[in-house]
Amino acid sequence: MRQVNEINIAAQSAASVNGGAVPALNLFKASVQMVCTGAAAGTLVLQASNDDLTTLPGSAQVPTNWTNIPSATVSISGAGTYLIPATDICYQYIRASYTNSGSGTIAVVIKALGA
Repeated sequence: MRQVNEINIAAQSAASVNGGAVPALNLFKASVQMVCTGAAAGTLVLQASNDDLTTLPGSAQVPTNWTNIPSATVSISGAGTYLIPATDICYQYIRASYTNSGSGTIAVVIKALGA
């Protein structure tokens, strides 16, 4: 069984930020957890890309086309932990994306399971 438990947005001062691309081959479920301090506020979403980068093996390419996964979103309103629950996925890549409107610190971890 394939498992991913990855820091997607490292702890930092709150700002609008996109996490790094997580290869989602053979993954079928993912959840996202955000830990916030201070007066955090904003929106966290799980995004997907089906860009095919296998045509240039070993290249440093990264996906460029990202789409929000419907219902994989959570509103952030203050210090605490927030969760996007287990969500079905069938994409080439996933990442967390945070739109900030507050202050404090944020950190995001993606957990995914697959075959």
